[in-house]
Amino acid sequence: MENAKIRKIILVEHEGLRGNLRAIEELLDLVSQGDVVALQNAHQQLINMLQTFLRHIEHEEAILQPVLEKIDAWGPQRKAAMEEEHKVQRALVMKLTSINPINDPAGWARDVRIFAKDLLLDMADEEKTCLSPNVLRDDVVVVDGTSE
Repeated sequence: MENAKIRKIILVEHEGLRGNLRAIEELLDLVSQGDVVALQNAHQQLINMLQTFLRHIEHEEAILQPVLEKIDAWGPQRKAAMEEEHKVQRALVMKLTSINPINDPAGWARDVRIFAKDLLLDMADEEKTCLSPNVLRDDVVVVDGTSE
């Protein structure tokens, strides 16, 4: 697959995640005001978004990570950073899915907002450092360290 196509696929997935996070954020304002229906809706939307996010992580690992690893001299570092980031994100997903929002709606809303803020920052950073057309190019020249 061409690098430009990989970039486009991942960027489209990022936009979908951003839209999901915005919808959840709007509900969290109502949750903070004690709206039980909003809490139930936000919780269900979060569960759906987290499932989508886990599929996105798997997709990045399948189509983006192998390309990043070989794209330039920083490839191994980018791969290691992505692996660590995904490990942390998976742990956060597990934490969020284990919380019953009914027990502490305000605390749950706070945790969701923190997760959302961090995810938005991570996606922006990834778009700058890994998905930039200056990094993920189709006209890549790979240097393998051997000479004739």
